[in-house]
Amino acid sequence: MRPWKIGAGCITVLIASGCVNQSGARMGLFSASAPVIAIMSNDVLVGQAVGYMDRTGTINVHSAVKPGLRCVGEFRYTGMHSGIAQLRCNNGMAANMDFNALGPLSGYGYGQTSHGPASFTYGLTLEQSRKYLTLPQGKGLAAGAQGPTLVNL
Repeated sequence: MRPWKIGAGCITVLIASGCVNQSGARMGLFSASAPVIAIMSNDVLVGQAVGYMDRTGTINVHSAVKPGLRCVGEFRYTGMHSGIAQLRCNNGMAANMDFNALGPLSGYGYGQTSHGPASFTYGLTLEQSRKYLTLPQGKGLAAGAQGPTLVNL
């Protein structure tokens, strides 16, 4: 087989499969998606962030504890590896956060909600996220049947 055919085949496979990290974050041709874990108002929220080539994106998370609680928002990079994110939840809570990228598919952020502090990670596993999430006093983060959950220490 000719070398150019092998190279073309490899490029096709990479484009079709995209780059994927340990958490399941995926780099596509025109966008990237990453799982999100957030701690807001003594709750764990999980979902997805989708980023676009123009350095903007959307966030869609839901409570892992309170059925029906959903938050949606957007983010944008304001620096080489940093940016801002805003979320609005269907219970009236709003969050403004700053974030830092750890790599092309992962990062963490901190900020405030109308109900207190907030933190989140994207593109990280639960184990990796523990290092960056600010948990409520006396609480720990554990893997539950429905996803991450807060537990008493």
